[in-house]
Amino acid sequence: MTKTSTNKFPGFDPKAFLFLEALTNNQNRIWFAEHRSEYEDFVREPMKSFADALSASLAAKEVPLWGDPKRSLYRINRDARFSKAKHPYNMHASGLFTRTGDKHSSGVLYFRLDPLGSRVAAGYMQPEPPALKKLRQGILDNPKAWLSLEKSLKRKGYELDYSHTLARIPRGFDEVPVELEKALKLKGWIIRKQLPRNIVCSNTLIKEVTAFAVDLLPLLSFGWHALEKYAG
Repeated sequence: MTKTSTNKFPGFDPKAFLFLEALTNNQNRIWFAEHRSEYEDFVREPMKSFADALSASLAAKEVPLWGDPKRSLYRINRDARFSKAKHPYNMHASGLFTRTGDKHSSGVLYFRLDPLGSRVAAGYMQPEPPALKKLRQGILDNPKAWLSLEKSLKRKGYELDYSHTLARIPRGFDEVPVELEKALKLKGWIIRKQLPRNIVCSNTLIKEVTAFAVDLLPLLSFGWHALEKYAG
């Protein structure tokens, strides 16, 4: 993990949003080359500083997630080879914070800097089929713990995203209690929170995202336990 003090991250400069908004309307390499210094000064370098500061803050709260600025942040360039949308650049900046510090570990904290609405999210995003099966088995084998977790999160004002769900109980899962059906049909277990621009541009951003991560740690831990229990 990157060694850094829990220094005060000042928040993102509003010029980061101005750059991303302009990039949205200027999706071409010539424009980007002419404005690359703005990207470096207001988006890329601050995102790296944010990753370091948030990692230190998470460690201080004993949340086992961190982000390596070189491995956990997404590139501004898009791979449009297999996409109908052919614009060459992302119109937002984002990164993942995981137990390994890169983007290849289950159970994540996600941050997105976006002029259309910045946000933070945590949970299990589109897990691969083997992991998905283990997570579902964990819910089925521990119904009381799962239902208690759902209630606890709801009391804190959080709700799982049910927009990506199966129409039926997944194959291989029999005798599923009615109260667990909704959870088992999910293709991922994610909770999102919008971040107002005034928070993103202030020195309270790190505190805000850290508090969210602390609140969502029980969901992440539930999943980690299931993945480890059914490994092999």
